[in-house]
Amino acid sequence: MLHTIAVISLIVFFLTIGDLLYRGRIEKIEDRRERSAAAVPLVQGILRKILKVSGVTYEVEGMENLTSIPKEEGVMFVGNHRSYYDVLIAYSLVDRPTGFIAKSEMRKIKPLARWMEYVSCLMIERNNLKQSLMVIITAIKYVNLGISMWIYPEGTRSDGASEEDMLPFKEGSFKIAEKSNCKIVPVSMIHTRDILEAHFPIVKPQHVKVKIGKPITVSEIPEEMKKHVGSYVRDIVISNIKDLKAKEQEEKKA
Repeated sequence: MLHTIAVISLIVFFLTIGDLLYRGRIEKIEDRRERSAAAVPLVQGILRKILKVSGVTYEVEGMENLTSIPKEEGVMFVGNHRSYYDVLIAYSLVDRPTGFIAKSEMRKIKPLARWMEYVSCLMIERNNLKQSLMVIITAIKYVNLGISMWIYPEGTRSDGASEEDMLPFKEGSFKIAEKSNCKIVPVSMIHTRDILEAHFPIVKPQHVKVKIGKPITVSEIPEEMKKHVGSYVRDIVISNIKDLKAKEQEEKKA
């Protein structure tokens, strides 16, 4: 319960006092990428504090697959999604300006929506085809500016029995990579649901394992799979989840 109270307190502090302290500084920056680059470290700072008071630690395998890509280059991160904490961990490890594609309901929390806009997040209305298309077009523009985008192609959090039980990936979001020719960086996480969703609303300490896969481009994907890029990347994410679990079992035996 103490972890839960600490998390709520930090969030309230950032969305009130933190917002007042830093908002003016960020809003003075007109260039989209520069504004995102300035806001990201501030957001990372608060998210890392939330992880700390939550008792959440994480280890990352394959970080070199990300750091080998120039920071000026926009990429498309693709991950599995089982918890709100996926976003906290994801944002804590990115090394470049990065926005998320998030559900439009987040707009209801005005200070949060404002900071999401600062870091170049995009709000998508899942039942509005025209608006969804405009979000994809804007995401392509951002990637070409050097702002990376993080997507969860399942479209919602999965509550399957295990991390491998993922929902099908929606193919439309992969137009971002296809049209910008950016690198797709698959990211797999295990144990995030055990932090909160498995016993909501209580936050419990947990050690999360992350694997950043090798980046790929749509042009590198076999010709027969180019119409099913989402399925192709989903298989990679699942394979890396299985790899994380296999290594974890080996560690337990040692």
